[in-house]
Amino acid sequence: MRYLPLLVVAIASATGAYIASIQQMVQPTSYTVSSAAAASQFLAYRSAVMAFMNSNPGYTGVIQPSQLAVYAPQYSPTFISSNGVGNAVTPSGSGRLITVYAALPAGALQTVLAQSNNDASVGVSNGNTWTTAATGMNAVPQPLNVTVPLGNLVSVVKTGN
Repeated sequence: MRYLPLLVVAIASATGAYIASIQQMVQPTSYTVSSAAAASQFLAYRSAVMAFMNSNPGYTGVIQPSQLAVYAPQYSPTFISSNGVGNAVTPSGSGRLITVYAALPAGALQTVLAQSNNDASVGVSNGNTWTTAATGMNAVPQPLNVTVPLGNLVSVVKTGN
């Protein structure tokens, strides 16, 4: 009987430690990525979207991750969900306007441009417009086919006429 209070304290402490460890396992950890890795992931995602559109030229709307799975073994689903990555495909004349966007870390834009050979379709969102960031291009704001958060990196490609 004399050890009963000590036993109660030991059980309570063990239970508290167990609950804390379970909560830690359930809570997601933060996901950080370097600007170089983010740039590579963004370009891999954009490539998957473009490959999907090559196979489905009449498609309009938002291409879901499940639709990209066959085209996208290179990019991480965690990267997609952690960086506000998205896309939109809308009719444009007889073709389509394809927008891919993401909130990437500082420095990623320059890395995307370097990895994409200064692709003029890469730029920065101003909300309803975007401006190319490619060196040597006329940086005149162009309309977006979807509202993209201010400052997000975008790639806008027009297919057809």
